[in-house]
Amino acid sequence: MNRYICSLFFLVLFISLVACRDESSDLGGKWLESKFRNVVIDTCTVRMSTLLMDSVNTSSEGVAFVGKYSDDNWGQLSAASYIEYNYQTFAPDENIIYRFDSVTLRVLPIGEYLGDTLQLCRFRLHRLKETIELNNGYLYNTSSLLYDESPFSTVAMRIHPKEGYAVEARLPDDFGLEWFNAILEKNTVLDSQDNFRNSFPGIVFTSGEDYNSNLMGFSVSDSSFCIKIYYHQVAETSVEKVLSFTPSSTKHFVQTKCDRSGTLLNQVVGNKVETLSSETGNKVYLQGMTGLYTKIEFPYLNNLQEEGELVTIESARLYLYPVKGTYGGMVSLPDSLSLYTSDENNMNIEEVTDVLGTSIQHGNLVVDELLHQNTYYSFDITSFMQSNLGAIGINRKNLQLVIPESKINTSFQSVLLGDMEHPESPVKLSLLIKIYNK
Repeated sequence: MNRYICSLFFLVLFISLVACRDESSDLGGKWLESKFRNVVIDTCTVRMSTLLMDSVNTSSEGVAFVGKYSDDNWGQLSAASYIEYNYQTFAPDENIIYRFDSVTLRVLPIGEYLGDTLQLCRFRLHRLKETIELNNGYLYNTSSLLYDESPFSTVAMRIHPKEGYAVEARLPDDFGLEWFNAILEKNTVLDSQDNFRNSFPGIVFTSGEDYNSNLMGFSVSDSSFCIKIYYHQVAETSVEKVLSFTPSSTKHFVQTKCDRSGTLLNQVVGNKVETLSSETGNKVYLQGMTGLYTKIEFPYLNNLQEEGELVTIESARLYLYPVKGTYGGMVSLPDSLSLYTSDENNMNIEEVTDVLGTSIQHGNLVVDELLHQNTYYSFDITSFMQSNLGAIGINRKNLQLVIPESKINTSFQSVLLGDMEHPESPVKLSLLIKIYNK
């Protein structure tokens, strides 16, 4: 009896399954008999262009840059740092005799540089004529303040940026005595930060017009870019002391200037105006501190839909190759790059994540240390391409490639990338698509 019931059950189930398939239905039936194939495509057009931000926030970032560097690709870059100093609260004992010894500037490199690090790093120190005031909380690489054109000191230091140890350079005694005597005399200039700021608004560190060897980055902290006054207490046994005037943690910024005349970059202007890579030697430019970044478009992506009745993107990877001969030595490659989706107005929307949407990508830099022929950054842009296939108008998104947020206003990291027509370092887009046909 049980065997009979089981047989009857399977017979009914079979009839039901057969009845579910309607041979005359266009919905579903045709895909049961359709054919599909996977195709790898690496000829999809990648359009690239260079853009320039109007300005980059460089205030309160804890870094200073000083120097000048030039080459045929980037033109002449220069940086100056504007820094306010904190007043010193030391209260001298009237029963003790104090003697001034020396005054120095102490700096600590952060490993960021452009140019020849074997050359001396030269600073010119100028007195600010006006106080540093933030504009709605910020100051920018384009900001400027009045200062004495004649420096009160010029120093030269041997900086080893990759080794990261501090260097001190002696400043004029007259400068140190000015502050030291104000302390001993209990001058009201040092009663408060406001009084000190009004009397001494700060220092501008420049490299001078005749300097063109390197551009160095330094920390701005309690132990770097501080003014140190060395003195001693007069007694049977001399007691050596030091006063440290530290830089303000908020009121400092880096000013950058770029002279791109005579270079392909001279065509790139601000206001987020796009300059196609075909106009800049089949290259695009990215650089921190100055605001250069790259736009990436796929103008004929929707043409893939013509390959079959239904086309889907299974995977998409973008390979970006630094132009050979433009990196290494004086200009190092960034360890990572950031990729954002953007709208038709070139406004960032969000960072591109992996295909699972769980982690942000950073370019996955691969360096060919042996032959220097196959160095590249790569991004998995599968999700981006899937969401843009078939999109039109304002729903169509683009990509923006920039120096990472952590470096864009604290580093001059730079890279030139080839476009599709570059003879040695062309960009590559590898697509795996699935095509359905009857």
